[in-house]
Amino acid sequence: MIRELAKKYGYKQEIVKRYIRLFGEDVEELLKANEAEPKECIRVNTLKISQFQLEKRLRKRGILLREVERGFLIEESPFSISSTPEYLLGYFYIQGIAEMQIAPLLNPGDLVIDMCAAPGGKTTHLAQIMGNKGVVIALDVNKDKIKALKANIHRLGVTNTIAYFVSALDFSFKAERILLDAPCTGSGIIRKDPTRKYSRDSADIEFCSKLQKDLIRRSIGNLKDDGVLVYSTCSLEPEENEMVIDWTVKNFPVKVEPIDFSVNGAPAAEGFTHPLGEELHDQIALCRRTFPHVHDCNGMFVAKLKKRC
Repeated sequence: MIRELAKKYGYKQEIVKRYIRLFGEDVEELLKANEAEPKECIRVNTLKISQFQLEKRLRKRGILLREVERGFLIEESPFSISSTPEYLLGYFYIQGIAEMQIAPLLNPGDLVIDMCAAPGGKTTHLAQIMGNKGVVIALDVNKDKIKALKANIHRLGVTNTIAYFVSALDFSFKAERILLDAPCTGSGIIRKDPTRKYSRDSADIEFCSKLQKDLIRRSIGNLKDDGVLVYSTCSLEPEENEMVIDWTVKNFPVKVEPIDFSVNGAPAAEGFTHPLGEELHDQIALCRRTFPHVHDCNGMFVAKLKKRC
């Protein structure tokens, strides 16, 4: 079965084997869902335009829209959505529907640190939620991606965000709200990047897991008492998600806070509490996931942590 599924869908056998352990009889549904054409969604930039006004303008251009959680799904368009004047004017940001649900979970206040910000989807969403008030400190170590971050900040009319070309591991500053959208293997975005079926393996998962733990350690060091950290990835792998949060809860004065949201009308799934034969802390059930075969979107993981005094 492993060999047949790997050949049929173009994965490494070791990846199919682990997905059978994770998803059981639903594994082929996941692999099939990853073959689907990615659906383009947009988040309305309310710093510049209302949802009603943007919908009216795009419909006049012959673009068919369907309202989804926190944005629109592009059902049909006679041309690329990114070629429209509305895109160039910064009236919207092209963003996956699952990704749109992350920033609001932070309930940002006066000061937010975005530890791995580029290219800026969640950063600019935070600024939008804050109404361009307060300050967003946006960090990234990738020179090319930080150029994209700055371009998006400018295009979307964001004025409360400071972009720093610096490693989050070297950044020290206290805040009550921190977003860590961590670097990962990206196994949840295979619809968008099919090469991730075979370009990642267990060594990549191990590397990312170590980096994620280093980043979460630094994030907690930057977090004020009673502050909130939202951790997210676009990975399906428990070693990058539940196991990272399990390690965090067991080693730092934090607790997992309950969160709930829906994607395409389906409630987000609970985190894996017994992945790959591991028994994790009871709090891990409070983490949330989206799956391509359940929510018809990218696979995302998110956890909300509160630092205890």
